[in-house]
Amino acid sequence: MSSEPLNPFRREMYDSLEAFVDHVSELLGCPITLEDTHHHVLVYSSHDDETDIVRISTIISRRVPEKVINRLWKDGVIPQLLQSKKPIRIQEKKEIGLGNRVAISIWRGEEVIGYIWAVEINELLTDEKMRILEYAAAVGKHLMSRFGRNKGSFNQDNQEFFWSLLTGHVDEKEAEDKLKELGISAFNPFTIMTFRFNEAITKEIERHILYLLKIAEDVKVVLSTIDDNELIVLTNQIDGRSKPFVTYKNFIQSFQKHLKERFDIRDVKGSFGGIYKDVKRIRKSYREAKKVLEVQEKFPQEANSFINYQDLGIYQFLDVLLEKRRQDEFENLAIERLKEYDQSHNTELLATLEAYLDENESMQKTVARLHIHANTLTYRLKRIAEIMGVDLTMPAQKFMLYLDLKLMHWNKK
Repeated sequence: MSSEPLNPFRREMYDSLEAFVDHVSELLGCPITLEDTHHHVLVYSSHDDETDIVRISTIISRRVPEKVINRLWKDGVIPQLLQSKKPIRIQEKKEIGLGNRVAISIWRGEEVIGYIWAVEINELLTDEKMRILEYAAAVGKHLMSRFGRNKGSFNQDNQEFFWSLLTGHVDEKEAEDKLKELGISAFNPFTIMTFRFNEAITKEIERHILYLLKIAEDVKVVLSTIDDNELIVLTNQIDGRSKPFVTYKNFIQSFQKHLKERFDIRDVKGSFGGIYKDVKRIRKSYREAKKVLEVQEKFPQEANSFINYQDLGIYQFLDVLLEKRRQDEFENLAIERLKEYDQSHNTELLATLEAYLDENESMQKTVARLHIHANTLTYRLKRIAEIMGVDLTMPAQKFMLYLDLKLMHWNKK
């Protein structure tokens, strides 16, 4: 049975935060960083050559990189830190240069006022060292009050607030009060817009983005943040007389056009989620906007017609339906027969069928899309019906074929 470690801070007197952090580092045998609630570095201990990229860039810029903060929000790390008084272990995330870490929140009453981060370089912290970290957080509370630094900027505070809204980790009353300060009342409908760029958004591209957002006329950009190659915007309509769906679609198309014409930034995908008044729905609107982008990428042929979540129609449920198909181990044998025929006869009947259904069974639109003669299409549709053994005049059969063709593409990608 392991005994409770003695509190190593009981008789210690510190004349600075630096002295405190160096002592914690010595006790735990690893580099330590002390941050405020906006992830500004207050002080940090020394480290040897073995450390990770995130710690180095954090020390250089005196703040945790934005992409790391966003990732920790999305992975639920920061929401945990805002709820727990115990140390939390964060697994290595190689793709963003983050090594193994343990973090603990510093609480003053019911408010988090900072964080202690311990970088686990050669070995993980033992249970005894985790307990020492808890003692350190308790001492840190008093030292931060005594040697406190200025808080982060208003804009950084808003970034944190925005991510708490997007991930659903926020007190509803506090969120409503904060949004009122920013110009959104309980009766003012809002939506979340997302824009996906082909590459990570650089500082130069960010300047262009901020310029376009500031000169927007028909919508008010309340909050915005950048997550690697995505721009996320909380916005509402300025002129309540016009239809919001039209306003938001026009704004997205105008934003894409200006990026292309003024700054030569091309192929930016845009979407917006549902339009709501309840602050609790911000997360829902964000997830809906993300779903539109996902469908756009999986179905580029139809992408131009998808901007809003309502535009998706049956595409809203493809992932759910695909999971149901997997559970039932269902295969559409008619489609399988047509695929096998195409492979053995080097034909394109399956693509013909999908184009025909996509174009709402319009012969004129289908022949134009496939660049074939009308007689050729008529012949192919006859062969398709014979090979598949289905009646293409039956709505239920046509709908099932259409749905399974889309599920086939979703699963493939």
